[in-house]
Amino acid sequence: MPRNRHQLVVVSNRGPYRTVPVAGKRGGGRIRVRAAGGLVAALDPVLRARGGVWVSAQDADDANQPRPDVEGGEPLEYKMATVALSRTVGEAFYQGVSNAMLWPILHSLPPTVGISPTPWNHYETANRAFAEAVLEVSDPRDLVWVQDFHLMLLPAMLREARPKARIGWFCHIPWPGDDLFKILPWRRQILDGLLGADVLGFHTKSYADNFMGCLSRVGEAQVDFSRMTVRHEGRTVRVVVAPIGVPVDELQTLAADPRVTARAEKIHRQVDHRRILLGVDRLDYTKGIPQRLRAFEQVLKSDRSARNRYVMVQIMVPSRTDVQAYRELKQEIDRLIGDINGRYSSAGKVPIQYIYRNLPLDKLVAHYRAADVAVVTPLRDGMNLVAMEYCTSRIEGGGALVLSEFAGAADYLSDALLVNPYDVQTLAQTIRDALAMTADATRPAMHALRAAVHKLDVNLWAKDFLDLLEQRP
Repeated sequence: MPRNRHQLVVVSNRGPYRTVPVAGKRGGGRIRVRAAGGLVAALDPVLRARGGVWVSAQDADDANQPRPDVEGGEPLEYKMATVALSRTVGEAFYQGVSNAMLWPILHSLPPTVGISPTPWNHYETANRAFAEAVLEVSDPRDLVWVQDFHLMLLPAMLREARPKARIGWFCHIPWPGDDLFKILPWRRQILDGLLGADVLGFHTKSYADNFMGCLSRVGEAQVDFSRMTVRHEGRTVRVVVAPIGVPVDELQTLAADPRVTARAEKIHRQVDHRRILLGVDRLDYTKGIPQRLRAFEQVLKSDRSARNRYVMVQIMVPSRTDVQAYRELKQEIDRLIGDINGRYSSAGKVPIQYIYRNLPLDKLVAHYRAADVAVVTPLRDGMNLVAMEYCTSRIEGGGALVLSEFAGAADYLSDALLVNPYDVQTLAQTIRDALAMTADATRPAMHALRAAVHKLDVNLWAKDFLDLLEQRP
């Protein structure tokens, strides 16, 4: 992507780097390494190519850490700016509102705490602190791209200061219907905050339609469903469907690495060459992990030989372990896996291999290469990049994808085995059918899935959105 005269300012709660301890260094010390996740994978290359600045909240561990000028020997070609929030404001903004209220409601699930006005005041304070940081490091000609539900008041705050600025916002999670959205007492403030942007992006048409419906029933803006535009305070706001994908070329190159191939073969040997059912999830109640475990238990229960032919590998990345709802979910998952393994293990073989940590990308891709079936069954998910990563990694063809119809990815991966994750009986039968399929039988569907994922390459997602943002009405 050629450099542009407009600087790009990316704004998100989490930044592109995290601090980790220095191994073997006397007296401790920390260094910064690039963070994992689709957002960083998508936007870090864009910022490197065109220059700019990434604005994010400052972790407590980062407070006294110098920002590196190089990472892996490669000079950074963009700046990083941090927003320092007090512990009280930071916890209320992130845990009290973003995670406990906005996250479940936008996923069409009940909130995990009661609605309270006090944390909301801190959410406003945090968004104001982000606005001040953005204004300090940018000028009116720059493009500002705000990311996700943590910062829904930020576009209007920036618009107030810079009426002619070009501002975009992208929603990385679902958007609910107005009946659920209206649970939030601050629904008008949220919508008015978002309408400070010029372009608002969503993964699927249903999310974009839900948002337009909320505007037509809750707000006072003029909504044009046919053009997907909104007239607000004399300006036209565009609402676009912009599905995010994965870095296809990078993943395919990694999947073809001989070391990854060797690791995949080792995984097969470690499970005695049983057929592998793979789950990869962050610890979250939206991911449907207990339902998936119960479905696999039904597979084992219905066929005494299944424990000798199949193994489920469940990789779960720790997340929000200081939140009560997540601690309780972890306890439920641990208990389910312990019960199933205790009941169905045989002569050195356990039916579920449980990995509770964040795996490096090369090891994760090795598991994708090794798995005969990937089971991606969230109760609700904005997109779900695991499904796309699995398909991209299947460079030799074959492999089956069991995918929840409530994941945004289901709108684009229609050749997957689509399931209702709440229907455990049918989910179990779909898993049974997928495990019974031969590699040759799965090749046509996987070929189509890989082609669909290729069209959703994350680099195209970023380029297309920025092209829209640069177009002035």
